Amino acid sequence: MSDYESVYDDFVRFAEGSRIDHRFEIPPGTLNADYHFDRVNFDVILELKQIYKYGKEDTVDQYFSKRLEEGKLKNFIRLSNNQIRIEPKSLSESDWNHFYKKFRPSVAGQLDKAARQLKQTANFLPVTDKPQVCGVVLLNTGDFNMSTDVAFRLVEWHMKREWKRGSYRKIDFVTCVTMDFVQEGQTPLYGRHIARRVEDENVVEAIRYLYDRWIYYVAEGYGLTVEFDPNGVVEDTAPSLSPSMRGKLQKKL
Repeated sequence: MSDYESVYDDFVRFAEGSRIDHRFEIPPGTLNADYHFDRVNFDVILELKQIYKYGKEDTVDQYFSKRLEEGKLKNFIRLSNNQIRIEPKSLSESDWNHFYKKFRPSVAGQLDKAARQLKQTANFLPVTDKPQVCGVVLLNTGDFNMSTDVAFRLVEWHMKREWKRGSYRKIDFVTCVTMDFVQEGQTPLYGRHIARRVEDENVVEAIRYLYDRWIYYVAEGYGLTVEFDPNGVVEDTAPSLSPSMRGKLQKKL
């Protein structure tokens, strides 16, 4: 088990942000978020939540294999003798809800705490004439059985329900990324995002800025250059680490 917060601290400095507990006085007994970014048109308050515990929990394949054995999977598409594709109509609404609630319950707990931290942080930061954009980064550094896409599906389900109920008012967006530079076949260049209101230009710009900086930061570690190709495709495998990035991480962990 490794704590990557120090590595993310390095990214925040790269993105011209700062730790909130280094820049502002935190009132006693108050929860605080992790990071602050002073942008021209808005401020960003960001809370980092890690998934760094590896438990003997079911993979997605194992979870749905059990549902298949129980006879709960319907209307699936068989791709081969040992492969099926599950569609939205493959499970009942109650069984889908059970999956989102129970597959990785720690995700909901992380979002709950982040909402409280962002709310209290927004209350004690100095008042400015700029709007605040509050977000959460869910960083998977240890659950090797949960892909970025699966993490995003769980986050999306919880966030939409809470936003609809009027909760999580201080969470404007959530970003899901994976950062495990040790295990082959995983790339931190891939991320998924959900915004409460895509009509809010500040929220959209905050997501774009942070993810743009993240891509450049990780690419630097891989010894790559970044070029935008609107017709490009996602590579299946991650490139090898450069010695400089490997050494950089070893010093921090």
